Amino acid sequence: MSDSRPVALVTGAGSGIGRATCMALADPSRNAHRLVLVGRREDPLRETGAMLGNESEDWSALPTDIAEPDAANDLPSRAASVFGRLDAVVNNAGWSPLKPAWELEQAEIEAILAVNATGPILISAAAVRLFRKQNAGRLVQVSSIASDDPFPGLGVYGAAKAALNTLTTGLSNELGEDSSIRVFCVAPGAVETDLLRSLITADDLPTESCLTPDSVAAVIADCASGARDAESGKTIWMPSP
Repeated sequence: MSDSRPVALVTGAGSGIGRATCMALADPSRNAHRLVLVGRREDPLRETGAMLGNESEDWSALPTDIAEPDAANDLPSRAASVFGRLDAVVNNAGWSPLKPAWELEQAEIEAILAVNATGPILISAAAVRLFRKQNAGRLVQVSSIASDDPFPGLGVYGAAKAALNTLTTGLSNELGEDSSIRVFCVAPGAVETDLLRSLITADDLPTESCLTPDSVAAVIADCASGARDAESGKTIWMPSP
């Protein structure tokens, strides 16, 4: 089974939605994917890996800063070399401070765009090049409700995530209806994660008003594993409860 299991790359795999997505994709009901775990820091990736099974058999950590263009562009091919194949890519990594656009320094704006838009676009382009050679693959962008109606202080973040919604439609149009490559975008509302709580307190946004990482991960994993192929090319909106 080890040799035939599909392989998925997940960015932002060290916590939150990314970690939950890895757990969902490793489930036998979704073809028991082997996982290439991507994030800036190795320790959180290894914490995720410890939940998945045996290193080198079930998962591999690939510390990478996707804000670095060369690293983002090379990531799919590096991931494919880990287990000898790559079947799905999940662009989940995201980051932003909570500031109005006029208070952001130029370096902060560039970082928001690099993590949430430019890096994922470079990864997506490289992934599609690889998928076209093998005539198969699934690509999932993790966007946000902020791409449609951003919380105050997340306007630039929302603008960056909106690029992923449009990219999904654009790639679907460019690949054509007969393509065996599937592309998706999942846009959840507020999700109860450490990142959210670093920006917004429970007093301002109660936990019961948030989605759980597991609920969002289930949709992402279904897209990456083939259960939602009919929705290829679409942005799947997940409003908060």
